[in-house]
Amino acid sequence: MLLKNIFYAILLGVGMAACLSQNEKQKEGETAASVIEEAVTETPAQPTAPSPEQLQIGPDRVGFVTIGQDIKQMRQNIPSGFSITDTTLQQEGMQSTAYIIRPEQQAKGFLVEQQCDTDCKVWRLKVTSEEYKTPKGIHVGATYAQAQQAHPINTVTLADGGLVAVAKEGGITFVLNAEQVPAAQRGRLTPTTVPADTRVKAILIY
Repeated sequence: MLLKNIFYAILLGVGMAACLSQNEKQKEGETAASVIEEAVTETPAQPTAPSPEQLQIGPDRVGFVTIGQDIKQMRQNIPSGFSITDTTLQQEGMQSTAYIIRPEQQAKGFLVEQQCDTDCKVWRLKVTSEEYKTPKGIHVGATYAQAQQAHPINTVTLADGGLVAVAKEGGITFVLNAEQVPAAQRGRLTPTTVPADTRVKAILIY
């Protein structure tokens, strides 16, 4: 009888141990599943959307970058939601460092060109993104007629960037896509003879 009771006690102990072990494993599984679920449902941080002021082309500036600004200062003050990338340009046969600034997750923005003496300063800004607009709403992709109506064009000439239309008031230069105009005729174009549907492909600020 004693042996029988001992045998039952052993079986009971083994059964309880197995039950406890199974419960622990179940709790561990539930905890792991909960952690995975939280990780999956966690919402990724969204990039900060640029403000209208940060996308405005104005006299002597594009967004938060101004002509004559110290390059070191500019690099240290890139707002949240924007990225800056170094690049290299060829100017008069020499390499020069420039900087591409663009809203995060967008392919285009604007190019910052510099001039260096003792210190490096912002020299020229070239906008290639359609997101940036002048105070009168003109952007890359607008027609020459729209640009001329908003910003009266004083001069049309051939430059290193191609065919450009200069609006002295506001200090804006529009780089035009003149592929539809025969190359031999581009140098003879005037503010009144540029085809109205010619598109703006870049905007320069000096």
